[in-house]
Amino acid sequence: MTIDKFRRAYRIRIALFLSCVIFAIGLLGIAYQAFQALVQLDAIERERDQWQRPLDVLQVLDLKSGNTALDLGCGSGYFALKLSRTVGDRGKVLAVDIRRISLLFLWIRAALRSDRNISVTHAEPDDPHLPVGTVDAALIANTYHELTAPKTILDHVFHCLRPGGRLVVVDRGPGSGNGEPRDIETKHHELPMRVAEEEIRQSRFEIVSRQDHFIDRPGEEPWWLIVGRKP
Repeated sequence: MTIDKFRRAYRIRIALFLSCVIFAIGLLGIAYQAFQALVQLDAIERERDQWQRPLDVLQVLDLKSGNTALDLGCGSGYFALKLSRTVGDRGKVLAVDIRRISLLFLWIRAALRSDRNISVTHAEPDDPHLPVGTVDAALIANTYHELTAPKTILDHVFHCLRPGGRLVVVDRGPGSGNGEPRDIETKHHELPMRVAEEEIRQSRFEIVSRQDHFIDRPGEEPWWLIVGRKP
């Protein structure tokens, strides 16, 4: 090998080595940021436990060990991880969301906790990709107001439930009682309970119970809760 060829090969090796170092540093940075996000997420959820009334939500779902539960709009897994413990190893949790990054965080959190009964599904705005007739109870928490095709989504939920299966919807009501259009309320991240109740009834669900002041937080509008049932 001539000196020029040797020098050229040496420079290539150095460049490859530096590229690998830079890539590794980048991966470490991403991993650190993800770790920090997970720590922050846990802290946020511990605070959320103080006001969200998760135990009461789980109770009205009426789930048992071995059941299949749906968390529609699962986000990073606040309820999905709790549902995992409720249905146990013989049960299953279908965690569905349209946000891939949230599903990624849920997948990581479930893996870290060895929650193998959680199935993560990326949904479309008008199609949650649900199995038919296999779900015992469905939860839509802090998500219903964001649905752009609520009747279509409710139809999918109706068909995924077994006969007698429950639908529980928890969301925040509007600050004003002016009855603004649904799309305006959605932009405010809120929705009147009467609108959701009517849509749920039109989707063939029976209303089991309803609470217009399920959650009352100082300085915020009340959250409502609706429990429906598939005949």
